[in-house]
Amino acid sequence: MKQKKYVKMLYSSPIGTLSLVADEQYLYGIWVQDQTHFERGIDTDRMEIVKEHPVLDQVSCYLDAYFDGKDQDFSLLPLAPIGTDFEKRVWAYLQSIPYGQTVTYGQIAQDLQVPSAQAIGGAVGRNPWSILVPCHRVLGSGNRLTGYASGVEKKAWLLQHEGAVFQENKE
Repeated sequence: MKQKKYVKMLYSSPIGTLSLVADEQYLYGIWVQDQTHFERGIDTDRMEIVKEHPVLDQVSCYLDAYFDGKDQDFSLLPLAPIGTDFEKRVWAYLQSIPYGQTVTYGQIAQDLQVPSAQAIGGAVGRNPWSILVPCHRVLGSGNRLTGYASGVEKKAWLLQHEGAVFQENKE
């Protein structure tokens, strides 16, 4: 069987350098450099860094518009068919959260009829498509700012950028 070959492009964003990874057909992930689960599941030995690529150029255009403050419809981007069935359900739900809006882990659990908000949190945390599949729009109870794989300060920046309402955690 032929080994899958990945390409990687680095994207400079207001929240740090993003690693965009694709193959010839699908986007496999967008990760903030050094975040938790960075490039999880990707064979980095089989990866070539590129300056241009059909899938990644399209993703870069979407990100440019997003960081310019324009709401983007990311549903047409070719996301890789990865993850467990449960993760796919949660990630599909995340894609339905409108720009500038938030939901809580508990609300997602209720809507998907899952007994555990923690299970939802785990799947949200493993989302490989930062920003495009907006896991940053998920908050803890009371709309509190909670965990984010690349750090809560980046999550706060993204939410403020979108004009979303949330509660800062006061230690």
